[in-house]
Amino acid sequence: MARRKQDGAASSRKKLKFEHRLVLVNWMLDLFGESSFDGIARNMRDPAFEGFGEDGISKFHQCLKLLFDRPELPHDMLLAYDENIVRHWKAITAKRNADGQVLYPKYFQYLCLLFTEIYLDRWFRDPDKLLADLNAYVAKFNAAETIQQRVLGELLTTGLPEDAQVPRYTVDDLKKLAFWSATGSGKTLLMHINILQYRHYLKLHGRENQLNRIILLTPNEGLSFQHREEFRLSGMDADLFDKDGATLFSGTAVEIIDIHKLKETSGDKTVAIDAFESRNLVLVDEGHRGASGTEIGHWMRMRNQLCEKGFSFEYSATFGQAMKASGNRDLEREYAKCILFDYSYKYFYGDGYGKEYRILNLEDDSNEEHRRRYLTACLLAFYQQQKLFQEKNA
Repeated sequence: MARRKQDGAASSRKKLKFEHRLVLVNWMLDLFGESSFDGIARNMRDPAFEGFGEDGISKFHQCLKLLFDRPELPHDMLLAYDENIVRHWKAITAKRNADGQVLYPKYFQYLCLLFTEIYLDRWFRDPDKLLADLNAYVAKFNAAETIQQRVLGELLTTGLPEDAQVPRYTVDDLKKLAFWSATGSGKTLLMHINILQYRHYLKLHGRENQLNRIILLTPNEGLSFQHREEFRLSGMDADLFDKDGATLFSGTAVEIIDIHKLKETSGDKTVAIDAFESRNLVLVDEGHRGASGTEIGHWMRMRNQLCEKGFSFEYSATFGQAMKASGNRDLEREYAKCILFDYSYKYFYGDGYGKEYRILNLEDDSNEEHRRRYLTACLLAFYQQQKLFQEKNA
């Protein structure tokens, strides 16, 4: 009987998903005294809270002020963060609003920017305290003693299993933030504001001279061109990296480069990583896209070297899938510590933004007949999409 109970506990622990290991997300929720993202978001989803008041304060701030009165986040501090967010938002949407349609942040975009404000303020102001606070929380997290983990019930009755434990933070860990944002949730706008947020705190603390370059790493050249256009719409200086070009505007303009062009040594179409200094602000867009396990290791080394004495923001809609596909426990632990905001597809879909979908996975492809039937169905589904698109294009 005892053995059966033990086996049951072991079985339940296997169900612990990557999203349940996001210690930085949970730490941030803990500052608000909430056990889940839904807890902090449920009263902010109403579109009536979108927009800014005549006093220039966002309506989301008024909502938060009514809902939360936390010693760690006093109202005057939240107001200062709100002023920064509103100022940055207006800066990057001025050109986009030229046609008369005014863009305002959605609640999840506001929360993402607010979480970033809270983190950057603490990191710039007192990194030693931030490190101590996070490690104190890691100890509670690994023992499954946080309010977020209690909602998982018996899954975590005796703490996290050893292979799911989150290592203690190091000083270098504090320099990396990641955002798990569903496709279509506006992560490009958030990226642009993250740059403004980082530069604001550099200036506030008199450290502007510590920024060498702002570098955006993309998974391919096509996305590099898209990003350049998006920066233009935001009124921000950005261009594709030119290794033969001048560096007069380094640190002010964003240099966009396809990550596959970064190598150990320079070539006709590649540039050596040593050509860059390490005091950079590095932004990574979908670094995992199309990368094998070996390639992930390569670009992780590239990113870490570029921001060794700087900072990095990373954005992806597919962190969960990437972690599952890689099977790399060290990679999982690293991202468990640096993902600051989780608005993955389940939240996006739950808010009514996603498309209706059904996923039919082939768990076992060893049966030739089942495999052929599955692949035939996939082909027919694709044919149907193409046919509908041709016949009902309008």
